[in-house]
Parts: sequence; C-alpha cells; structure tokens
Amino acid sequence: MELALPPFPSLLPKSHHLQPHPPSRPRHGRLQEPAMALAQAPPPWLALSLDEARSAHVPHHARPVQETRARPPASFARGEPRFVSETKLITFHSSAGRLGAAREVFDGMGHRDLLAWSAMIGAYATRGIFHEVLALAVSMIGEGVLPDRFLITRILQACAYAEDQRLGSVLHSMAIRRGFMGRVKDVPVGNSVLVMYVKCGELGRARAVFDKMRRRDLGTWNSMIFGCCRSCQWEEARRLLDEMRREGTEPGVVTWNTLISSYARSGDLDVAVDLLGQMEECGVEPDVVTWTSLVSGFVHSDRGDEALQCFIRMRVAGVEPNGMTIACAISACASLKLLRQGSQLHCHAIKIGTVNNVLSGNSLVDMYAKCDEIVAAYRIFNEIPEKDIFSWNSMVAGYAQAGYCGKAYELFCKMESYGIQRNAITWNTMISGYIRNGDDERAFELFQTMESYGVKKDTASWNILIAGSVHNGYFDRALRIFRQMQSVLIKPDYITILSIIPAFANLVAAWKVREIHACIFHHNLEMDGKIANALINAYSKSGDLAGACAVFDRHSSRNTISWNCIIVAHLLHGSPTKVVDYFFKMKQQGVLPDHTTLTAVIRAYGMEGMVSEGREIFLNMDKDYNVTPDLDHYAAMVDLLGRSGRLQEAYAIIDEMPLAPNLTLWESLLTSARMHGNVRLALLAATEMSMIEPNDPRIQVVVSSLQDLAGQSFDVPKVTIHSKERMLGGVESCSTEIRNMVYLFSTGDKVASEHEAAELKLMMIEMGPSMLSAGNGTLEVEEEKEELAGIHCEKLAIIVGIFNSPHFRSIRIIKTARMCNHCHTFAKLVSEKYGRQILIKDPKYLHKFENGNCSCEDYW
Repeated sequence: MELALPPFPSLLPKSHHLQPHPPSRPRHGRLQEPAMALAQAPPPWLALSLDEARSAHVPHHARPVQETRARPPASFARGEPRFVSETKLITFHSSAGRLGAAREVFDGMGHRDLLAWSAMIGAYATRGIFHEVLALAVSMIGEGVLPDRFLITRILQACAYAEDQRLGSVLHSMAIRRGFMGRVKDVPVGNSVLVMYVKCGELGRARAVFDKMRRRDLGTWNSMIFGCCRSCQWEEARRLLDEMRREGTEPGVVTWNTLISSYARSGDLDVAVDLLGQMEECGVEPDVVTWTSLVSGFVHSDRGDEALQCFIRMRVAGVEPNGMTIACAISACASLKLLRQGSQLHCHAIKIGTVNNVLSGNSLVDMYAKCDEIVAAYRIFNEIPEKDIFSWNSMVAGYAQAGYCGKAYELFCKMESYGIQRNAITWNTMISGYIRNGDDERAFELFQTMESYGVKKDTASWNILIAGSVHNGYFDRALRIFRQMQSVLIKPDYITILSIIPAFANLVAAWKVREIHACIFHHNLEMDGKIANALINAYSKSGDLAGACAVFDRHSSRNTISWNCIIVAHLLHGSPTKVVDYFFKMKQQGVLPDHTTLTAVIRAYGMEGMVSEGREIFLNMDKDYNVTPDLDHYAAMVDLLGRSGRLQEAYAIIDEMPLAPNLTLWESLLTSARMHGNVRLALLAATEMSMIEPNDPRIQVVVSSLQDLAGQSFDVPKVTIHSKERMLGGVESCSTEIRNMVYLFSTGDKVASEHEAAELKLMMIEMGPSMLSAGNGTLEVEEEKEELAGIHCEKLAIIVGIFNSPHFRSIRIIKTARMCNHCHTFAKLVSEKYGRQILIKDPKYLHKFENGNCSCEDYW
C-alpha cells in the first residue's frame, strides 16, 4: 500500500523553487491523453499572435502590460459574482489566442476558485507550456485549492512531459487520498499517473500502479507496453500484448506501432516484421508510422534492399509516404548506390512538397554524392533553405568521397562563417577523405589540430586513422596508433578491433594477435559475433589453430560465418577430417551451409581422397542447400579430381562447365598436372592463365619453363615471352619473426653468421641422399634453381630461426613465391632432426612441418 502525503503547502515544492522547464513537445509515439475538461482548445479560425506566443513562454511578471484588449461578450450576466465573470473572461481570451490577456485577468482576480485555476492551467496545457502548468499547480495547492479528478489528470500530464517526478508523486498521493484511484470511472486518473511514471523512467512504480488498477482500457495497456519498450524489456512488452488480448482488449494501431517501432530501432527487425504480420492478421491496417518505422530500421541496420522492399509494400498497400518515409527510402538508395530509384524518389518528394525539407534534402545530397553525381548533390545542397550541420557534413563527405578534397576543405572552412559549428563528424569526414585519397600528412595534421578548435577526438577519429593505415599497408603504424589510443584512455569499440585485426592475420604477427585479443577481453568485446569471427580467422592465419578453436568454443552466438571460419581454419591447417566433422555438427545444430562451407567441404574430401562423397555434395548442392555451383565450387572439384590423378575428368569439368573459367580454375588444373608430371596439360593450363593475366611475370616464368620442357613434341600454342629480367619481377624474399622482431631475407643473401653458414653446409651434406628424391615425378617450374640464383631465402630463414630462437618456439616464415620441392624436403628434414615446428606460408598453401611431415601431404 502506498503512503499518501497530506496535500499541505508545507509539503509541496514552492513555486519560486521550481526550475523553469523548456516548452515541451510531444514525442513520437505520444501516449493516449486523458480527457480534457474546462479549458477548450481555440477554434481553428483563431491563432495565437507572434508577440503573445512569445509572451506565453516567459514569466507573467516579466511581460509588457500593454496588450490589445477585446470586448467581452455581452452574454456575460451582470448580476453574477465578479470572480465568475473573470473566469469566463479568462476562457474567452485563451480561446481567442490571447494568453497574455488571460493571465493578466487571472493575476488581478481577488478570489480564485477551482474553476479559475482550471481555466488558466488548461490554457497553458493546451499550448504545451508545461512549466507554467506546474508552477500554477504548486501555487494553487499552496493557496488551499485542491484539484478535482479532471484537473489532476491534466497536471499529471504536464508532469509526464516535463518529467517532474517529484510533483507527480505528490499528485499521485493526493489522488489516492481523495479517492480518485479506486473506482472504475477513475481510469483516466490512473492512466495519467501511469504515464507520468513511465515518462520519468520509473517503470517499477508504473507497474505497481498498473497492477492495482481495477479496470484497464486501451490507453492503460498502451502506456505499460510503451514503458517496457522504452526500458528495453522486449519480452515483457510481448507478454503484455498477449495478456491484453486474453483479457479482451484488442490492440490498436498505436499498440502495434509502439512495439514495431521499438523493435525496429533496436535492430531486431525480424521480430518487427513478424509483428507486422500479426498486426495484419488481427485486421489492423498498418499506417504510415508503421511502415516508416520499418523502413527506417532497415536503413539504420544497413539492409537497404529490404528497406526498399518494405517501401514498395507500403505503396502497394495504398499508404501514402510522408517526408520521413521518403527520406529513409532515399537513404536506402544511397547505401545501395541506386541512382535511378533515388531520382524517382526525388520526383515523389517534389510532388508531395517535402523536397525542401532539410531531412529529405540531406538524404538527397548523400544519395547523389554516393552515386557519383556530385554536381546534382551540390545543386540540392544549395536549394536547402535552412541547412543544418547534417547538410554541410553530407556535402563535405560527398566531395571527399569523390576525391575532391580541395572542394571539401573549402566547404569545411566556410561552415562557421554561415553560423554552423563544425562537430567531430565534420572533422572525421575530412580526415577520412584525406586518408582515402592518399594524403596521410594532411589527415594527421587535421587530427592533431582538431582539439585546438574545441572539438574533442572521439573513438571514430582514432578508428579512421587505424583503418586508413591498414588500408594503405602501414600495419605497424596502425598498431602504434592503436596503442596510443589506449594510452590516452580512449576505449576501443568493435569497429576499432575489426579495423586492426586483419592487419595481423599472418604468421609473423601471432604475438600481436594475442595482444589485441587481450585488449578485446579487457573491454568485454569478445562476445560480439563479428569480433569473435575475426579472431578465429586471425588466429588461424597466424598459425595458432588452438587459439582459433578456443575462441570458437567460447562463441555463444554462432552463425554460418562462425562455422565457416573454423571450417576454413582447419582446411588451411591441413585437417580435412575435422572439416567434415564440423560440417556435420553445423547441420545438426540447424545452421544452413552456404557457398563458402560447401567449397571447403569439397576441398576437404579431395584431401581425404573421398572423390565420390565430394562429387555427391557438388551434384546435389542446389537441391539440398539451395546453393547454385559457381566458379569456386568448380575449382574445388578440379582440385578433388586432380589430387586423385583423374586429370582428364578434371579437364572435362572445365571444358563442359556453363561458366567461363577463371584464373583459379586453370591454376587448380596446373597444380594437378604439375604434381602428376603431365607436361601437356600443365602447359595448356599455364597458357590459358597467361591469356587471362598477360602481364603477370610469374605466369610467364611458368609458361616459359613448361615450353622448354615440352620442346616441339606437343601441339600447344606458343605465347610471347618477355625478357628473363622482366619475367622475374624482382628477387624472391621471405620474412620471419624472431624474438618479436621481423627479419627479411632474399634469395642469394649471405646474412648468416660464419657458424650458421657452416651449419647449413653441413646439414646440406648430411641430407644429400634424402634430398635427391625431392620432387620425383613432379614438374618444378616456378622458382630458379639454387645453383643459378643462390641459396633460397626460406633456407636462410630456417637456419637463422633454428639458432636464434628458443627450442619451444615455432619458426614462422612468409614467402612471396611458391616453395620449390627441394626447399620443401629440406624443411621436412630439419623439422625431424631438430624437433622444431616450422610454419611457411607461400601464395599457395600454409605448410606446417612437424616430425618430418608437412600438413600439405606434399601436394601444393
């Protein structure tokens, strides 16, 4: 039971203690208002004059006394008490829009009863001047006049919009003491108390009021559902919807709109669409608010195609869009770069008269700029009558994205002369534009000076520098910026992590991946699905399969991408059996395989030699998984057949496929032919590759070598080969990480110490007999022989790693060219002799050497 406070002046806030509230405006999704009494809204032909409208927002003691007086109606009775006539005069002035005159009459009254207070309070409430309503209510109660059930409803409404819970609680207590809360006819008072607590964020107290109400109407349920949605208690809101229907109250359009718009704003659009279906099944027609909520939700979730589909459904249903709907649809066209559809929406905006609306104008500027129509964007920008910060930011971004950084900077400098204060988005847009166009120096200059102009660097500012550095290939600089960001106590977000992780998804950056993972764990970002997927991929590519599996096992919300990441990780590390196991687990958990999953599974079956199983997946993928075979699947089939020596079948796959073969397909066939010693087929594949990429020097090396091997015995078209110097395109190199430092080696280098050089020579002599069988039956065509070019760089890196890193550390090497058979055998023998794990990533494969074996099983 709630305690009721006595409505005495000593317990009420004094009028002069009240802080002035700004004039409130109804918010979107405005709750049902209680019935109004006494004060009437002004007739539609009467309007509040500009001067009086201004005077209505200042305290009455500060207003000028001179006001135009109106003659009161002759119908006022001459014999009635003076205060009654003055009350009628207040109503007359307020109905005519002369709020100042009404207040002057009210302040001059010698006696003010409940009707007078109601008339004056009602006049302010009708116009949304809620701070005056609250001040008058406090004064009224202080003078000993208590509101009736109609007036208390209106004052509670003002408390709700002004979010004044202190006075609202006092009025709630007063309503209980005066008996306004216990009867069926008191539903409007109960609804007003409920709304007041909801708007003030006191959902628990609102729920207590809700539970005690003897009768609930549609407004009651709407208010409670709105409160739950506002507090992100989605399940409770859905439960209330079901409960109200069980109790016989059918939800109206406001109910459905409250739920749909809340779910759409939160990004849970699948539930919002499901609620739309339920709404239509109940016979409630969605209105423009319903559709606009959905279109806006899809746009803000980067699902522009679905936003446009929703917009089309609205038009088919005969609902006319408003300015907000048009603006959202134009934004969807901007994200998808659909110029034709965006232009059509532009015409529709002109037709309904919203084209000069700043919201539509901003969307049009953004749409034309993203569609590379920068002239049209600037024309729209100039036609916006009252440009806001978003207008300027959109135009600056348009110029920057189009590569016109000079024009963007010109607008950037003009903004403040037009009275528009530049914000962090403006500065970030310019910084991003300079980085995107390769002018890193200007970008860093703006980044360093923005705080001197009173604009604080935010997380997005740091993210732009990190992402830009990664994009331009400055990975170490990106990491330095990332560390500096943390040193100044700027908390990284998921965009920061997603920007920097790809920079270190390689063998020589494994310790950096762990460092970033520690930061993710520290800031509780690991539960984000995208970050978890990125970590699995980074650990895998850095050679740490166990780390990738650990992240996957902790991942609570796995989707298709998550399963694909762990499947591809095991494929990369040469574990085809685990790939197939994860494939079946994925299906058991109800996750539907996609294009990437099936490609990996076919390749895994090829590594296992399970040709019939892989072929069955390929032939039935359209029927079983609704995935149409594409070039990746055909390349996987060529690899599957080629590994088992079925070269003619592999070639037939390419020859009969309905798609034009690409470089990857011919490369798969070349690998198969090379590994099985088929010169003719290898030369055919290499020739086709040279036609697709005629300027690739490495392909020319392969073709040249194969032509030398083939001689004149094969009828294969000759291709023009450029000079040997041009073909090599530079010296082959590799990099390795030793004690957190990265070293670069080139073929033919003599950087090893005398001891290491002697050790290498001794090892080569000892391994001589075993090395003689290296690559028997295969075609070695991609790297020059060591007797011509010198010792291959990976051998140098292996020797330096053996003698300069702890025994328990893996030797990690990234190589720019495919390993030759001789170096491959050498790495296997070293891993066996020294008991070391050696990881070498070349353009073809990740080789994991351990105990004299390689994860590629000598096929790469």
